Amino acid sequence: MTPMRIYLYQAFASNNSGSYTLVGTFKDEATAEEVAHLLAEVSAAHSAWLERTRGADDGPSPLDELVKREGLRGDKPGRDDDWPLYDAGPQVIAAGKQVLFYCSFTLTMPTVIGGLFYARGGRVQMELDHAHAEIAVEFDIWLPYDKIKDKDERREKLDAFEARLADELSIWTRRDEEDTRPQIEPAWYHGEWGTRHVAVVFRDLVEGVQGVRTLAREMAVELHFKVWECPHGVPDPFALLRGPRIEE
Repeated sequence: MTPMRIYLYQAFASNNSGSYTLVGTFKDEATAEEVAHLLAEVSAAHSAWLERTRGADDGPSPLDELVKREGLRGDKPGRDDDWPLYDAGPQVIAAGKQVLFYCSFTLTMPTVIGGLFYARGGRVQMELDHAHAEIAVEFDIWLPYDKIKDKDERREKLDAFEARLADELSIWTRRDEEDTRPQIEPAWYHGEWGTRHVAVVFRDLVEGVQGVRTLAREMAVELHFKVWECPHGVPDPFALLRGPRIEE
């Protein structure tokens, strides 16, 4: 009797998608607003085109048309792995002279997005391509010297802004109920020339950046932000910012 062998295989499906974050800066707020509006419009149209065609070559896509119209470099961008297919499309907002372009779940995104920034006279400040950890945002906060020259008045206005912002951050950084990870508290510190700084991890990146920008406009405060990916598995990515200042 011939022995019979039985093989059992066990496999687990996985998806290696991460988030995509692109921050660009422009010479003025009007240009940033124009670029953000254009990207939001084209992104929505391209996502709808992919939903309808699944990337088939049945004519130019909205991104193809953008490449041609703006004189960018790109060969059939936004197909296959370089556009989100199983999540909401990209989110785009202008925040002062900066533009934030964000996808929460994708493999990568086409380089024509950054190319558009340069074509419109801006530059790419930071690109986080395929991030798996949370995204930290650090805000630089100041008041223009040509508008408020008195040091005490400047300090009072910045203190008032920080107090208002701290109240809002307690909401914007709060974990969802199903998220059991430890809370990451914002890290505040003072910089040179009277500037203020705060680093945060938002529950919703776009909502948080937009909210801080709206509050800054309301209180006539200037902002600039930068982003980075938090180190994986580190309970407090802002520990160094919370440490004592080095005396010069």
